[in-house]
Amino acid sequence: MRPFEPITVESAPKQIARRIKDAILLGEIKIDDRLPTEDELAGNFNVSRATIREALKRLAAENLVVSKRGATGGNFVRAPSQADIRQSIGELITVAVSLEQFTFEQVMGCRFEIGLMCCRLASENRTDADLEAMRREVVLQRSADITDVEFCASDVRLHCLIAAATGNSLLAASASGILEGIEPITNLVLFRVRDRNIIADQHWQLIECLANRDHVGAGAILTQQVEYLSKKHVEVENWRKENYK
Repeated sequence: MRPFEPITVESAPKQIARRIKDAILLGEIKIDDRLPTEDELAGNFNVSRATIREALKRLAAENLVVSKRGATGGNFVRAPSQADIRQSIGELITVAVSLEQFTFEQVMGCRFEIGLMCCRLASENRTDADLEAMRREVVLQRSADITDVEFCASDVRLHCLIAAATGNSLLAASASGILEGIEPITNLVLFRVRDRNIIADQHWQLIECLANRDHVGAGAILTQQVEYLSKKHVEVENWRKENYK
């Protein structure tokens, strides 16, 4: 008989972090509550202070606990901010896309569907300030002096501005995280073959549709852009096949 694989025992810090997290999610510990001291937690769980510190580090990495110094300091429960949500989602998706866990078609499909949803809501809720911020990005994109890296960063910011213009903070945080995760990879693949002027012109038309509260027209522009980028991706793949036989 084939021998069994050895079992793995979950570490004490991980178990403790999970129990504290569960208490937070269940409302037993409230936002801004001060946790018991390290000594008190060590006694409660019957472990060393070093083990408690490691558990608290895990919770801090999830943005659930923040440490404050001073006489009134300690470890306090905090709610993840929109920036925390955005960053966590973006980092995970960047890693997944970099490791090719998703196809280019899946990435573009995700980008398109999120864009449609954001444009529909942004066309209803955008402000003049939102539009002005978007237009500034396109002006930057049309500059011949910016690098491809700077163009990519502006591209990401523009789509995140559209997400923010939806007026839905949860959607804005999650959509921006996804976009920040997939846009740089898309640009990395396509920057040598796509025409920056075409992209910038499409962005300008998209903003004008939002200004006119025309989500149907915005969807048509998004469709054009996805079709254009997909065509350029085929060119990249054909070039790779030709040069890496």
